[in-house]
Amino acid sequence: MEKQSRLFIYFKIMNKKLYIGLLLIILVISSIQAQDFPLFTQYMYNKGGINPGYVGVDGKISVALLHRSQWVGVSGAPTTTNLSFQYPLEKAAFGIELSKDDAGPVSKIIGKFQFAYNLELDYFTFLSLGVDAGIYNHKFDLNKLLIKDSENIFSEDYNAIDFDVGLGAFLYAENWYLGISTPNLNLQKIHKNNQYEQDKRLLHAYFMGGYNFNLSKRSILQPSFLIRYSDQLPISAELSINMKWSETLTTGIAYRFNSAYSLLIGVNVTRKLHMGYAFDWDQSRFYRTNYGSHEGFIRYYLSTDENSARFQSPRFF
Repeated sequence: MEKQSRLFIYFKIMNKKLYIGLLLIILVISSIQAQDFPLFTQYMYNKGGINPGYVGVDGKISVALLHRSQWVGVSGAPTTTNLSFQYPLEKAAFGIELSKDDAGPVSKIIGKFQFAYNLELDYFTFLSLGVDAGIYNHKFDLNKLLIKDSENIFSEDYNAIDFDVGLGAFLYAENWYLGISTPNLNLQKIHKNNQYEQDKRLLHAYFMGGYNFNLSKRSILQPSFLIRYSDQLPISAELSINMKWSETLTTGIAYRFNSAYSLLIGVNVTRKLHMGYAFDWDQSRFYRTNYGSHEGFIRYYLSTDENSARFQSPRFF
C-alpha cells in the first residue's frame, strides 16, 4: 500500500512537470508566430518604442533602458531589453531604437532609426508625425527546442535579416494625448521550408491614449490605455492608472485584459534621472509555475533644457 502511494505521488509530480513543459512549448511556439514585437507594462515611459511619432515630444535629449523578464523561474521564458535615444530639434526630432527579445529557441533583434516632425494645429494642440526604418534579425535555434516527430515543422535552424519600416502619429495637448501607429509594414515570410511555413510576420497596430486629472497642486491622476491589434489574433488591451505625487513619486496599477494584473512605481531621483519598476502576475493557472514578470526602467536626460520651440508637458511626457 505504501509503495502504491509513493508511485502515485511520483507519477503525479511527473505529470505536473510534463504539463508545465508542454505549456511552455505551446507558449513559445505561439510567440514565434504571433509576437514580432515585445510586450512592456511600462509602455507609457517609452512610447517611442511603439510610436515613432512620439520621438522628441518631451523636448529633451535622453537615453532610456527598459528590461523585462517574463515568468521568472521558468527555463526559456521570454526576456526583452530595449535601448532608446532621442534628440529633439526645433520642429523635428531624431531617435534610435534597439531591442532584443529572447523566448526559448527564438531570438529577435530590432534596430531602427527614427524621425518625427511636429506640427502646431493651434495654440494648445500639436500633431507629431513619425517614421522609422531599420533591420529585423530573427533567429531560431532548433537545439533549444525538443519536439518529437518535428521533421516537417522545425527541420533546421535559420537566421534571417530583413528591412522594415513603421509609421506613427501622436496628437497631444497639455492634459491629453492620442496615438496610432504600425511598426512593421514589411510582412514577408521570414522562413519557409518546403510547403511548411515556419515563420510569418503579422501586421501589428497600436492605439494609445491618456489624460491628466489635477486632483490637487501636488497630485495628478494619469489614466492611460493601450490597444494592440495583430492580424489573425485577438485584440489585446490594457488599462493603466498612475498617481503622480509632488513631481517625484509615481505609483500605479494596470490590468491587461484576460492576461495579467500589474503594480507600478516610478521615482524621479534627480531632474535628470528617472527610474521605474513593474511587477505582473498572470490570471491563468500558469502563474503557479513562476515568480511573476518583472520590469525595470531607467531614463537619463542628457540635458534638462527644454526646446523652447516645441510644446512641453512635463507632467505627462
